[in-house]
Amino acid sequence: MQIFNQLEFLGNDHHPDAHACRLKLSAVTVGLSSDSERSMKCPWDIRSELVEYVKKHPFVSSACRLSPEEEILLIRLARSSGGGDGSNKLPLTLMNRKAFVTAVSNLDTLSSGDYATVKLGVQKIPTFDNFDSGPDETILRDPKNTMIGSKLFGTAYSRTDQVSCICFAKISVLISGTKPWFVLVIY
Repeated sequence: MQIFNQLEFLGNDHHPDAHACRLKLSAVTVGLSSDSERSMKCPWDIRSELVEYVKKHPFVSSACRLSPEEEILLIRLARSSGGGDGSNKLPLTLMNRKAFVTAVSNLDTLSSGDYATVKLGVQKIPTFDNFDSGPDETILRDPKNTMIGSKLFGTAYSRTDQVSCICFAKISVLISGTKPWFVLVIY
């Protein structure tokens, strides 16, 4: 049991095979003990591990991949465990993966010439209001907050209390490669 408790330190490994191995451990330890105090509950969140596994599935090595039965079992566990918001609704990636794995598992029941249809959910594409609808004039309306000149040229102007001021600035001319000096006198 003490060795099993040390598994929590493996949660920061984000390699695709690591997600698969953690999920295999979760699938193997399901229902090992009925006593909740002594049960071997994995120290990671099955739902988030499963989402990462599905995202990285093409990169999981064949030795670490989950069987379709393991995936269905883990998706059921993810649904019963609920999300961080307390809902039992699966994320769209897991619902689509469940539909795909179920369809692939049922392919052997199809007769020759039949085909399987899988209904997948689609995320709604967010709308961007006024995105690139007109020219960006924020520097013209509020130049003090942008200070683009100081970022590009390394100089910035702010009014002083003195009557006159001499400022020296070095501006690199990027195109010609020369480095001219100029004196700016303000009265």
